[in-house]
Amino acid sequence: MKLLSLTNRYYLASILPILLVGGFLAYIILRGIINHEFNEKLFAEKKQFIHEWHTYKNLRETLYLNVGDKIEVKAVEYDPEIGSILSDTIMYDSFEKKELPYRLLKFSHKFDDRFYLVTITKSMLPTEDLIQGVGQIILILIAGLVLSLGFVSRAISKKIWTPFNNTIFSLKNYQIATPANINFDKTTIDEFKELNRVLIHMIDKSRKDYVSLKEFTENASHEIQTPLAIIKSKAELLLQNGNLDQENLEDVGKIYEAANRLSRLKQGLTMLAKMDNNQFEEVEPIEVAELITSSLENYEELIAMKEISLTKTYNSSPTLVLNNTLAYVLVTNLINNAIKHNLKQGSINIILNNDELIIENPGQPLSDDPENYFNRFKKGSAQSDSSGLGLALIKKICDIYDMRISYTVNEAKHRIAIQF
Repeated sequence: MKLLSLTNRYYLASILPILLVGGFLAYIILRGIINHEFNEKLFAEKKQFIHEWHTYKNLRETLYLNVGDKIEVKAVEYDPEIGSILSDTIMYDSFEKKELPYRLLKFSHKFDDRFYLVTITKSMLPTEDLIQGVGQIILILIAGLVLSLGFVSRAISKKIWTPFNNTIFSLKNYQIATPANINFDKTTIDEFKELNRVLIHMIDKSRKDYVSLKEFTENASHEIQTPLAIIKSKAELLLQNGNLDQENLEDVGKIYEAANRLSRLKQGLTMLAKMDNNQFEEVEPIEVAELITSSLENYEELIAMKEISLTKTYNSSPTLVLNNTLAYVLVTNLINNAIKHNLKQGSINIILNNDELIIENPGQPLSDDPENYFNRFKKGSAQSDSSGLGLALIKKICDIYDMRISYTVNEAKHRIAIQF
């Protein structure tokens, strides 16, 4: 959820109850004012009635003042001792032909030594219509105010948050591997100024760390390569020397294998470091089927040596936009893994679909969850010729290009599937 939407929701959740309570209080106050006015009118009519009653002797028992207003006079045998009682009631109105609300004033009065009970009623129909109309107006005003506040708040927030959105856009498009400096739009908001300042400081530090790490990786790769080449060269010369006995030959062979393993380990770690530093940005269209076929040619002798049967099924020939080096590393590591961990007289089944590459081969059962073998230096066995980085390289390349990879083992049948 966007911050702007969340802010508007909080505004609405805060303002709406206030407006509703305010509208209800306005209704109560309005009704109280109207009732007060009615009471004033009823008391005034009471005073006028008593005055006219004492002045004019021929008043009837029931007197109609206005439409819906009337006065009832009823003689009683004793004094009910009723001062003034105000109440609301419902009465049938012959003019409207329905029951309507009335405001009623009841009191007792003595005239010519007789007691009378007088009731003055006034129709509240006009005021009820007025209150209903005012209530509708209040609701409309509340709805209009909420909508107006929502639109205004959205417009203001959008304008205020423009520098922040521009900063996010700049960060998304910034590449740490490029030498260009990042620039943020100028803003008058202090908080965004501070944010941009901190981000620039962090980016500068990250770039310096990136450059340092890149130089270290390149230097380390170069410096390690030279002594490794010397060790391998000397070991080869010693292996070709006919003066060494069997025990010494075995020791030199171990040195040579260790040097080869260290060389592969150096290459794998260097490749992972370069991928972490985004040093493989150049991409081009890669025909997957052609890449697999050409890569298999380099392993024909090894496949024949292990008497492995190879099956290729190209149901489609997809083209992916990848870095050429990483595409080659991905495919060769998959093939090399399938050969290295295969069984004698085993098989390799390669299936290529439009959106998926599958490589299956028989192998030894695993002692751990297959997905854990995508971690660095995780090996299925302690054999010396494995660096433990092959699957880690494959997983890293898949992550870079948002490809999903899975590794499953079913009855000693290993299956790696990559979905493009």
